Amino acid sequence: MYFMNMKYFHSLDQEVSEAILVEQNASLSFELDQNKSEKLITALYRERSKMRQQIEELQGAKEKYEDDNELLVPLLEKIKKEKASVEKELIAIQSQVKDAELPYMALEEENKPLFEEYLNYQREQKVEEEKLAVLEKEANALGGDLTALEKEREIARSNYTSKREEILSEVRHPGYLYFGDKTEVSVSSKAPSGKGFFIDQGRESGIRDEMLFLVQKADVFNEIPLFLKSTIVENKFSFLEIHTIGNSEKVLNVSDGEKLFLIRTGDSNTSE
Repeated sequence: MYFMNMKYFHSLDQEVSEAILVEQNASLSFELDQNKSEKLITALYRERSKMRQQIEELQGAKEKYEDDNELLVPLLEKIKKEKASVEKELIAIQSQVKDAELPYMALEEENKPLFEEYLNYQREQKVEEEKLAVLEKEANALGGDLTALEKEREIARSNYTSKREEILSEVRHPGYLYFGDKTEVSVSSKAPSGKGFFIDQGRESGIRDEMLFLVQKADVFNEIPLFLKSTIVENKFSFLEIHTIGNSEKVLNVSDGEKLFLIRTGDSNTSE
């Protein structure tokens, strides 16, 4: 019957092979899952050991903090008492400061007008300083102009002097100081009255009686003019007396041995 019905039977080799393959895959997956589970269990034990160690450390720290807290409690009580004492002292000091400020506040109120006046002075000073700055700028500008004028005057004076000397070199002078002639003299002695002084130049130096001289000190041109008149003239000395003309200097301000320049300006009767 078997052999007669063989054409009606199917072969199960393929199904068996597939079942064996499935069983092998299942066994391999089981082994992999088993290894993975073992690793997870090992890691879990390891983490549990770490956590147990951390718990023990925390427990030790907790016990230490509790011990420290027992020590800190009396210290905190002491600090609270000291704080209360300091607060009382602070209140007392604040009260003293307040009492000490009362005279100061009264003095400040009393001097308030002075403070206001001082502030007004400061404001006025600022305004005056601004005005002074403007005036200084103007003065600097005028100073520059004055310097330029002085240079122009020096140039004009130099030109005048050179031209004068050039002209006078062609003029025949008399045997005495002529009008405009300049001579250097030395004060030998000043009169006690202060009205004149003696010099060591006389007739031999060209000085004559009643000559009028304009006095110049060491080429200084910006002083008030001083006029002198020869009242006593000898061969080797003369006496020069102060002579007032218009707004000329009325005080003789010279000293013994001082060098002066005398410029003849004219006789006393023709000085005007």
